[in-house]
Amino acid sequence: MQGIRRDQIKDLLNSAGFVNVQELVTRFNVSSETIRRDLEYLERDGVVRRIHGGAVSVLPHVNESSYTARQQYHTTEKCAIARAAASLIQDGDTILIAPGTTTRLVSSFLRKHTGITAVTNSLPVAMELSGCPGVDVHCLGGHLRSDDYSTSGITALENLNIFNISKLIMGVGGITPGGITDYRMDESALLRTFINKADCVIGLADHAKFGIVCVYNICPVDHLDYLITDSGTPEEYLQPYREKGVTVRIADADE
Repeated sequence: MQGIRRDQIKDLLNSAGFVNVQELVTRFNVSSETIRRDLEYLERDGVVRRIHGGAVSVLPHVNESSYTARQQYHTTEKCAIARAAASLIQDGDTILIAPGTTTRLVSSFLRKHTGITAVTNSLPVAMELSGCPGVDVHCLGGHLRSDDYSTSGITALENLNIFNISKLIMGVGGITPGGITDYRMDESALLRTFINKADCVIGLADHAKFGIVCVYNICPVDHLDYLITDSGTPEEYLQPYREKGVTVRIADADE
């Protein structure tokens, strides 16, 4: 049973990139001490790196969970991160919002802003912003991906050239001190252009994204002006980003 359980934990890590101790306790009906011993074993085996409350995979990730599934992960933490990101937006800003479940939540906190011009290649973000009377919404065209309802390609790039962007809000597939990575080639290319267009880059990463290395490189971490995460990210994980000049903010879910 122990070997089977550990193999199943590895399968979960391969699909999601992160496992939570309490979720594993419920799933396998064992004690938290048993799960921690499993994770210690997998860490010694070079499969995972333990973090506060769980563990992350140390292997490159090829696949990403579906958009619908990701909406169910770490919702409290994502809301706190989104609220903190929205607090950096000022009336009159021209903002670019990249696709993602956390970036969509940022849109819901912009309802009290006025004079905002928002550009996005995410249909869920655009729909959320459409309910904000003080936000003028522009959608980038291009090839529509049905898995997360975002656009990409040459049309999106050409549309983007119209705008001067003051602030970019982007989620990440994975982040380490070595850089920011993502799961898709076309989206990674577009994100690199987004970063080059923006005066200020705001990166959003819940605790499960730290230590994850995806297939495609986006940029070094010092391209970020702000990195916003939740209180589940251990402080020792954040110090390398501060040393690279990134302003790190920890979003409090209780605020």
